[in-house]
Amino acid sequence: MCGGCVGTEYPDRGTTCLEGGSFLLNFVGCAQCGRRDFVMLGNRAAGVHGGDEIVTYD
Repeated sequence: MCGGCVGTEYPDRGTTCLEGGSFLLNFVGCAQCGRRDFVMLGNRAAGVHGGDEIVTYD
């Protein structure tokens, strides 16, 4: 998710632990059209860079 799509950069997730995916409760809407709808993923890449997990979506 880009900075224009999320409500809070690092939200408090409480006891939620996600094995994969994104914390969609923090999804405000599409930064381009403003729609808040399910996002269909075409391509997803995950990896570790400098000790941080980086997830990239096309």
